[in-house]
Amino acid sequence: MPPSPFGGPLVPPASPDIGATRLDALLDAAEAVIVRDGIASLTLDAVAAEAKVSKGGLLHHFPNKDRLVEALVVRTAGNIRAHNAEAYEQVPAGPGRMARGLLAANLRDMHEWCVSCQRGSAATFSALAHNPQLLEPMREAYAELHRRVADDELPEGIGDVVVAAVDGLWLYWVLGLVPVDQAMIVRVRKALEKILDDAKPARGHANASRKRGAAGKPGTSPAKPGAAPAKPASARKAPAAARRR
Repeated sequence: MPPSPFGGPLVPPASPDIGATRLDALLDAAEAVIVRDGIASLTLDAVAAEAKVSKGGLLHHFPNKDRLVEALVVRTAGNIRAHNAEAYEQVPAGPGRMARGLLAANLRDMHEWCVSCQRGSAATFSALAHNPQLLEPMREAYAELHRRVADDELPEGIGDVVVAAVDGLWLYWVLGLVPVDQAMIVRVRKALEKILDDAKPARGHANASRKRGAAGKPGTSPAKPGAAPAKPASARKAPAAARRR
């Protein structure tokens, strides 16, 4: 079973880009300390040493540990929002677009997925251990995701299944509950893709599609609101003169 990311890094933390800001470099250092040494080792002294700056230089940006953890969470939440938006744009329009985007973006490559999990878990579990109120930006990011899923034109609950499965794999890996490898990721992705393929569009979306189709048929016109349906020709009354004959 692969070790938890808090028991030693599976993947070395990403080095800051040449154009990265000083703030990002400090947050990268904080993530590196958490991944390598564990949440309990996250101190301002340790982060300053990792970033190779003076403690005074660190305090200039983060006057206390709360502000440091909060900045980690805000950055992670922003990355999640951007990741979900990009995933949505990468798949064709249609029912289940957000759910399909999540599968394509998250359950594709084990190495990429582990790096993403590692960095996200560093911020999330630090906030949970230090001050759960600091998790609010993550809650807002997830609320936005679930709003997108609710508007995904799928039967109720289908999109929730996809989100829960992706996050379940994340917890399996982070907590070391079950071994997670590329084969498992592929199995889960294929099973969820089949669920999406078999799911019919939500009733409201299907009805709207039928109405659009009916409106486009030649020789038809939409009924006025409140009007009674027209009777078939055989059921209509004959003119009075015809009845007298």
